[in-house]
Amino acid sequence: MSKSFYIKLIIIFLIASCGGKDDYIIPDDIITIDPLKIDRKVLVIGIDGFRSDAMQETFTPFMYNLSQKNNVYFNSTHIVEGITYSGPNWSSILTGVHMNKHNVTDNSFDNHNYAQYPPFFHYMETINEDIYTASIVNWIPINAYIASDYTDYASLDPIDDAMVFESAKQMLLDSNVDVLFLQFDESDGAGHAHGFSPLIEAYTDTLNSLDTYSQALFEIIENKRANGEDWLFMIVSDHGGEGTSHGDANDPNINQTIFFAQHPELTFKANCCYISSQADLAPTILDFIGISSTQFSNNTDGNTIIN
Repeated sequence: MSKSFYIKLIIIFLIASCGGKDDYIIPDDIITIDPLKIDRKVLVIGIDGFRSDAMQETFTPFMYNLSQKNNVYFNSTHIVEGITYSGPNWSSILTGVHMNKHNVTDNSFDNHNYAQYPPFFHYMETINEDIYTASIVNWIPINAYIASDYTDYASLDPIDDAMVFESAKQMLLDSNVDVLFLQFDESDGAGHAHGFSPLIEAYTDTLNSLDTYSQALFEIIENKRANGEDWLFMIVSDHGGEGTSHGDANDPNINQTIFFAQHPELTFKANCCYISSQADLAPTILDFIGISSTQFSNNTDGNTIIN
């Protein structure tokens, strides 16, 4: 660790104990690191509107086969927020708290409370600015409202899923990105246009394309692992769907979706016995990276799925 890193850590402790703050420091927060974990890296693939029963070997062979492996946490009944809009769910995924705290209840993001419950990127950037964080999304509100103030790079130009994939691929191959969050949106668009169902070809064809993208990105991560980098690979969705909507929060095809975490050496909570929620992604990532925040620990509604 560099000398400047330890100086920054001491300054954070002093600010926290004195109750001072700026745009990033939360009063009374103490953020610490595990030096054995801080060089780890994370890729999160977010897939909008992924109905669980559409994850089949026929349509999504990479994800289906990944779900069968021993070194994977996989949940096809991953619980979404009580309001099944994208805004509340991506907010919960990135902040680690439910919507009663982050206060996002629709896609307008009005009255959000990210100042008190920031996305997990905040804790990384606060403790070590050398961690390079990035968010590349199709659905721009995720970056405009949640990620852009807390990451080193957050795309704000409209791009399609193919461009999300190409941008992510180039970033993984050509930069030293440490934590990369992606969001693919065309599965949600296909669901709204044609129907969220494994019986709808336009929907499953879109998922097949996203499965191919996911496999290609996973292979890049595997190559990086072979070269000594320690990566956690995750896939998550914000909601499922029924018909051409995802508004009925009581419908299991809507209020349940998919969640993956894969690492070649870690052990995860048992797939059979632990049902994850949207708030679990952020604490899992911070646990893996070795960053501990008293504020986050006191506020999070989620649990790390790493044993």
